[in-house]
Amino acid sequence: MAAVDANPFVNPNGGKVIPVESAQELVKNHVHPNAAEAVPRRYIRPQEERPTVSLLASSEFSIPVIDMKKLIILQGQEDQRKQEMERLSDACQEWGFFQIVNHGIPHSLIDEIKAVAKNFFNLPLEEKQKSAPQGGDPQGYGQLFVTSEDQTLDWGDLLALSLKPNQIKNLALWPTVPTNFRDTVERYALEVERVAQEVLSLFAENLHLEDADSFKNVFGSEPMNLMRMNFYPACPRPDLVLGLSPHADGGGVTLLLQDDETVGLHVRKNNQWIPVEPIPYAFVINIGDLMEVMTNGKYRSIEHRAVTNKERARLSIANFYNASVDAEVAPSAKLVDEHHPCLYRQFIHKDYILYHLSKPLKGKRHLAEFAKLDISNT
Repeated sequence: MAAVDANPFVNPNGGKVIPVESAQELVKNHVHPNAAEAVPRRYIRPQEERPTVSLLASSEFSIPVIDMKKLIILQGQEDQRKQEMERLSDACQEWGFFQIVNHGIPHSLIDEIKAVAKNFFNLPLEEKQKSAPQGGDPQGYGQLFVTSEDQTLDWGDLLALSLKPNQIKNLALWPTVPTNFRDTVERYALEVERVAQEVLSLFAENLHLEDADSFKNVFGSEPMNLMRMNFYPACPRPDLVLGLSPHADGGGVTLLLQDDETVGLHVRKNNQWIPVEPIPYAFVINIGDLMEVMTNGKYRSIEHRAVTNKERARLSIANFYNASVDAEVAPSAKLVDEHHPCLYRQFIHKDYILYHLSKPLKGKRHLAEFAKLDISNT
């Protein structure tokens, strides 16, 4: 295992993660059944941030679903592929989110990864805390992005793991129970990486870049594959809290495996929060900040959040497929011209990781603060 000081997630200049109580334990031990005291004050959102029913009732949209099988080039099916590629292009430009089906990851493996995640979160607290991080490492069991003592908390617990590259894989934080945890996660990670690379090639083709490997080349020979298992306990007042604060992902592309039975992911579009209906064995794909930079804003990272449910807990598993730590991230030269000025400055990926982790989740402001160029006078 690599030394801690080799880990880019450990910010020597700040951004230390503050440990907080497990949401699961809060539900078990402290939540009062009376409505007035059902949720501790630190979890209660301001009125304008609460997931009210009326906000969702007017939603008439759903994110696009892309059939990966139709994107395989077969003789006589070129028109079908062209149409599906156009749908993918529209999804990236209009939504920043889409679901994929027929991706080739075995259903049995998806069932396995969900099972080990559920088994982990069902363990006694003392067993789960064996995976709690030490120092400033945000990998492990707990909550991320808690950077101040008075910050409003999310109603959820997570297990964050770095899967690749090896120098930031902290195996000391990987659960040993259930016993098949590591083997299942590593087999799943390989499949997710394969799909992520296919998606990057499709993006490059749709943007008419000369090389289908353009984005993969920027990601480098040691791209990052990060996993976050999320557990959102049932909440007695889901109208007052959020499972995960509104934010845009800071990485390249995210591949999310949803809970099949409980809707919890919301995507922001046209100032409405759109629920993403689960499709069994499908993945939700979304654009991250790095991809927004590399496409010079043609594809954009989009705000999303997780809500809670009064009756049922919810599990999701996200993989963040990102550029290598030392990658130089900048808009593709092919996507910058006199009609499309450069919108973002070049930066080293590690610097954005440290910046992103030093801030609480808060909408889409991180990328603009860090890398957006002022082109108003150009």
